[in-house]
Amino acid sequence: MSWPRALTHGLTSAFVLVLVLTLFMSLLGEVPFALLFFAGLVLPPALTAHHYARRPLPPPLPRGTRTAPEVLDYARAIQALDYQPGPGSTEDDLADYQLALDVYDKSRTAESEDLDDVLAEGWSALTRLQAPNAEWNHGEGDAVLRLPRPEPGTMAVLALTSPALGLVRVRTRGGRGPWARLYEAGGPVCARLPLPAREEDSVQLELRLEGAWRLAVLGAHVIRRLTPDAPRLSGYGGDVLALETPKSQRLSFRHTGHGPYQLRRLTPTLRPAEVLAEGMGEARLTLPSPTGYLQIQSRTGWTLRIAPTEPHEAPPTPPLPPAP
Repeated sequence: MSWPRALTHGLTSAFVLVLVLTLFMSLLGEVPFALLFFAGLVLPPALTAHHYARRPLPPPLPRGTRTAPEVLDYARAIQALDYQPGPGSTEDDLADYQLALDVYDKSRTAESEDLDDVLAEGWSALTRLQAPNAEWNHGEGDAVLRLPRPEPGTMAVLALTSPALGLVRVRTRGGRGPWARLYEAGGPVCARLPLPAREEDSVQLELRLEGAWRLAVLGAHVIRRLTPDAPRLSGYGGDVLALETPKSQRLSFRHTGHGPYQLRRLTPTLRPAEVLAEGMGEARLTLPSPTGYLQIQSRTGWTLRIAPTEPHEAPPTPPLPPAP
């Protein structure tokens, strides 16, 4: 919900509340009316917060629990989510939070062949919740958009989610230059895509797909970071990550889906550089740790972590000299 719609909704609710209480003022008297008026201001937001906070986050599963790795990664993502529902949340955010928890419940009992479809909807909700109160644009079908950058002249991230099943194409361009491909794959799509730094204060986008979509242009502050203090990141679909790891470390990448995947290094301004790895289907890879930014392209789940350092063998202890 946009801010104008949210304010309109709040003003309408307040007007109806004041109108109802005014009708009762002459019947109740000043003191009972004041108490009732105060309760009318407090109870609606309190009940809303209670409704969306009564479902706890999924608890950590005990060791030995037989659960698909994709469900474990999804549960970790919910627990790591920096979002708390409350009276200040928009209706879209509250709906996404409810959807994310519902998907977790479904995923624990879903058949293996249905698991990807079940989790896709939940990961899309989590992608939107990672930037709460963002200005999300809604639409359906093909579209050409010009959206403002959060900070003109700086790099940004395009977050796009859509349940469309056909081919999804996204192109972008700067000024009057040629269109450049930003994304092209079969749907559904749940992705964060790099938007390189440009001098313009807006982003031009062209969407080609059949179905509903939601997108937002976000600042570079939403880019998640892989560090020695946070050595593991899980996701679903495309993403842009910042790597702050020593060059001596190596990365471990696990791809859990059946579709294609690609890991590409990005320049400091988020422009595409060399491809580090690509393939199809489930995979476990170990690769050198590049510094800077990394783009992961996938249509299913993945995990990236800093590989544990192999312990070096201790030199043999020399024998003690014989006793005299």
